Amino acid sequence: MLRFGTSGIPRSSAKPGTVHGIQRARELGLDHLEMAWVNGVKMSDESADRIAEAARKHDLSLTAHAPYFVNLCGAEDVVQRSLGRLVEAGRLGARCGAESFCFHAGFYGKLGPEEAGERVRDGLRAVTGELRRRSATIDVRTELTGKASQAGSLDEVLAWSADVPGVLPCIDFSHRYARDLGQHNRYEDFAATLAAIEGRLGRAALDRLHVHISGIQFGPKGERKHEPLRETAFRWKELLRALKDLRVSGWVVSESPEMEDDALLLQKTYRRLK
Repeated sequence: MLRFGTSGIPRSSAKPGTVHGIQRARELGLDHLEMAWVNGVKMSDESADRIAEAARKHDLSLTAHAPYFVNLCGAEDVVQRSLGRLVEAGRLGARCGAESFCFHAGFYGKLGPEEAGERVRDGLRAVTGELRRRSATIDVRTELTGKASQAGSLDEVLAWSADVPGVLPCIDFSHRYARDLGQHNRYEDFAATLAAIEGRLGRAALDRLHVHISGIQFGPKGERKHEPLRETAFRWKELLRALKDLRVSGWVVSESPEMEDDALLLQKTYRRLK
């Protein structure tokens, strides 16, 4: 089963706050919400408990997106601050009842991909170890990123997931399309990506997949900006067909500027597929 939702509180929510966002998502007919903590995690434990209660009440699954201010390939002080942000996102995410949280691993900078990948592995081992120590049960997911300057190709996110227990991929298909400058945009490409996930990580990875979808624009360096689904050249309908045909379960998060409108469009289109 795939659950569909927004990245952040629906724009049509009458009041701010995740609790109200959960209620509004359910009123719209959505069954998922990703807590968009991209500018920082600012929440008390008591607030997290209220979110968990609201999600249970409305039968809404939750995921989270950790802050953008993370670079596991940076200088030592940057890495240490990044680790702290990731542990806090994982701890609070678990307390909210989220089953998964994702993040962008960092930038290659002057490092080669191999050295950058090892630094990311070291950071992932530190984060997962600390979350286990705190008894915080939640998937730690590196996201497939939209620019070639960012660590997080498909091969990398699968390798990190295979090497570090507790780590799984967040597959942003729109990012892959932009990262590779318009490639990977047919049904066959999407199906091949899903087959690669299963081949490297096993069927269980497709039974619990964290997916991002949006319209997207790209330039010579990759991702430029997200755009509404109805305006994009990204073939999201073919992606939904591949998800259906390969019997993928998990969470599909709309990162479109038209948040709930496009989340509902994805959900409606998917459910109409035979």
